[in-house]
Amino acid sequence: MSEESQFDWKPLPRMRTHEQVVAEIENRLISGTLKAGDRLPPERQFAEALGVSRGAVREALRILEAIGVVEAGTGSGPTSGSMIVKDSIAGMAMVLRIHLQLASFTQDDLVEVRLLIEKLAARKAATTATEDDIAELRSLVEDMRGVHTTATYNDLDSAFHVRIVRASGNGLAAVLMAALREALRLAMVTAFSGLEDPVATMKSLTEEHQAIVDAIAAGEESKAAELTESHILGFYRAVGFNDLKWAG
Repeated sequence: MSEESQFDWKPLPRMRTHEQVVAEIENRLISGTLKAGDRLPPERQFAEALGVSRGAVREALRILEAIGVVEAGTGSGPTSGSMIVKDSIAGMAMVLRIHLQLASFTQDDLVEVRLLIEKLAARKAATTATEDDIAELRSLVEDMRGVHTTATYNDLDSAFHVRIVRASGNGLAAVLMAALREALRLAMVTAFSGLEDPVATMKSLTEEHQAIVDAIAAGEESKAAELTESHILGFYRAVGFNDLKWAG
């Protein structure tokens, strides 16, 4: 080892106590000894078990609650400890929304990610979708035929696209898609509301959704993927995608 490399070392970062608590919870989630729905010990007992102050535990739980990993528990007894969340979409959406605002992602990046996920999902769903999947997708399409504000229609639209990804059998992709849609909800609703004739656009999109479901139900993989691509690109063109901002 050269003299230069001998001294090419840097001190390891010193973790604050609450960061150690966060790391311990993360390690247990990774190892599987903690899982979604599990309840953590009450604050006082938790601090004693870890050999740290209650303030450190409180700060760690505050951080984890803020990013949607735990739900705070109140009161006393067996239901007083914070609980590991069962649905991580809200937390992932918040983190994603902040990073979209901080990072130099372009609007083309968003379209490409949606296309990558949803084209593959539609293709896979054409071979993996169950009767229940198809029934739920058709039910969402029928709901879209009702009278809606741009916000309520957008929520149905999001549910439809997330449901297709779920039907593909990839749970992670479904959560990522749901988080992405939630992170961009306000921007999409605002752009949708700015259309000259939102109602006509809703009707057109609904028919496109119907065609996608029909292709998936018929097992037509390539057609399902192609219809999904043209639907997504057409929607962004309709709402003036170049005017969108990363917001949520």
